[in-house]
Amino acid sequence: MSSAILPDASEAPESPDTEPSTPASAPPGRNYGELALSVLLLALGLYVILDATTIAVPGSSNTVGPRFFPYLVGAATVAVGAVLGIRILRGDQGPAEEGEDIDPDAATSWRAVGIIAVAFLAHALLINVVGWPLAVTAMFGVVAWALGARGILRPLLAGGLTSVIVWLIFVKALGVVLPGGILLELATGWL
Repeated sequence: MSSAILPDASEAPESPDTEPSTPASAPPGRNYGELALSVLLLALGLYVILDATTIAVPGSSNTVGPRFFPYLVGAATVAVGAVLGIRILRGDQGPAEEGEDIDPDAATSWRAVGIIAVAFLAHALLINVVGWPLAVTAMFGVVAWALGARGILRPLLAGGLTSVIVWLIFVKALGVVLPGGILLELATGWL
């Protein structure tokens, strides 16, 4: 019987399935962006609560009044901001982004940001002129193009179809007033 010398377990080569061990690193510093978000949430929640106090309550209100939901949303926002702030101050951090399509070292495309900002501004200015569906269609197409969509026809068709369906639901089914433009108003007047 031959005796083979077995290697020590600590000297065993790492299999390709296991990740190499990394030395424990020092705890990372505070993320001031996350801390700023928690302060912003606190301020937003306080604003919602304070602004809700100005809502007029009808004298005949004997159930949940119009201030209830703003108070609820404001209190929840303050609570989330406070808990997030406490966790950040204790050293907790959100997980790092590990998306496969994201390059954290890539530069910001200020051209795309500018085009999208102009598209949103144009949308706001065109709603009452050409109608909500047409303004949304144009904005959707421009934003898709700015973000790198190949071709403009598909984004315009998708934006147009979606905006008309949403307009029909809100205006005809829910009774919310959204300007449709002269052509859409005439085409759907029978509904």
